[in-house]
Amino acid sequence: MPLNLAEIQKICGDEEQRHYLETLGFVENAAVRILSVFFGNYIVMVKESKIAIGADFARMIIVQAD
Repeated sequence: MPLNLAEIQKICGDEEQRHYLETLGFVENAAVRILSVFFGNYIVMVKESKIAIGADFARMIIVQAD
């Protein structure tokens, strides 16, 4: 049950954190769909992959809702 569809506008954080998120598919203009939120942790779909991220990394991803 998808909760939200958005487009990534910017990735914040230091170089190492941004690189890590980019390797997971979190890049500018990519579509991201929030599938689940559980105790501040997120399961999202990015580029046909389901990925779990913590709240600390989720706060680094700036999105715009479609």
